[in-house]
Amino acid sequence: MRSIGSVAAILCLSLLTRSIPVTAQESPVLEPRVSFEVASIKVNTSRDRTPMQWQPGGHFVATLPVLSLVSIGYQVPAYRIEGLPDWGLSTRFDINARADHQPDFDERSAYFRGLLVDRFRFAAHVERREMDVHTLTLARSDGTLGPGLRRSDVNCDQAIAEARKRNLAGERPAPPPPGERPKCGAVGGISQMTGGATQLVNLVNMLAQALGKPVVDKTGLTGRFDIDFVAVPPGAREGSVPASLSPISTALEDQLGLKMQTGRGSVEVLVIDRLEKPTEN
Repeated sequence: MRSIGSVAAILCLSLLTRSIPVTAQESPVLEPRVSFEVASIKVNTSRDRTPMQWQPGGHFVATLPVLSLVSIGYQVPAYRIEGLPDWGLSTRFDINARADHQPDFDERSAYFRGLLVDRFRFAAHVERREMDVHTLTLARSDGTLGPGLRRSDVNCDQAIAEARKRNLAGERPAPPPPGERPKCGAVGGISQMTGGATQLVNLVNMLAQALGKPVVDKTGLTGRFDIDFVAVPPGAREGSVPASLSPISTALEDQLGLKMQTGRGSVEVLVIDRLEKPTEN
């Protein structure tokens, strides 16, 4: 068993309806649990991968490791999960399941929790543990923001309502074309983000995923922002990124007018008590 704190996020994606799925500081969610009507789970032995998606009629398909199910189902980032066995990250499973109806976004995590308990014999509890945390504040005494962080007055209510309808219909949101700013959301990867009328929580969560530690927002900023941010990913090999990029702490101040400080804090973590490989069917 080991901690998953060093596992970095591969992709951060937020379009319209949600910020990044698992947040830096929220408590892990243990209940409720809902069981799929039927569920087939098999170890993936090929290079073929099925993207995680909800299709019309409550049909869920995916190829993913148990870590992803736990993180999304219990709404806790990977670096706050303790006790995952090595196979929980290295082994991918093909999942084909069906619910009794088309669940909305807020219901879906309950099905993942049910699947973990029903098929993986999963059990866990929440504990508070001391760990390194980052605090995000304004860098300048006059509150001036950087050129990459600009307030937006775009009203996203209609876009969010339309996205929820597509979500319930089982339609997957498509990212904006390359070079185009997303509307009422954000796209990005490790230590980079382009956002249009997006909330600052998206940036906070991207930073937490990249750094593998909780990030506490103490900027006092509210509302929506257009965001342009790019920095050197933590652990990047020399020569693997453009020389013009700065480390995250420097890029935050130069591009966004924000500052990151490191300290210690008490953080809730999900501790896995039991996890078994499922019997295929």
